[in-house]
Amino acid sequence: MMIRYKEKATTGGTMLWLFQRITGVYLAAVLFIHILNLHVLLNQEITFDAIAGRVATPLWKTIDISFLIVALFHGLYGLWIVLDDYIHWGWARVCIFSAISIVALVFTILGVITLLPFQVGG
Repeated sequence: MMIRYKEKATTGGTMLWLFQRITGVYLAAVLFIHILNLHVLLNQEITFDAIAGRVATPLWKTIDISFLIVALFHGLYGLWIVLDDYIHWGWARVCIFSAISIVALVFTILGVITLLPFQVGG
């Protein structure tokens, strides 16, 4: 007798598990580029003006905002997975997931409105 497994690889948490691994690699790569660019290749003292000039460019704005969003997802989803293993009451799971979602939304908004106003030459 043959038992067939009808579930697809895209059901359940498989895609989130894979995305967690992809975001980890992305974070490591962007962090390496950040350290290399800021602490090795920058030929001047690290000042607000030097950083503001870098953050004002569209490329670095995009990199920093994507780093912010991916880091928040990676960290808070990891927190959710750990808490999900230990909390089994439905109401507590809903409250914790809601709190994590609110934290993610607030920090994403704060980070984006901090990075967007920087302008080249200003």
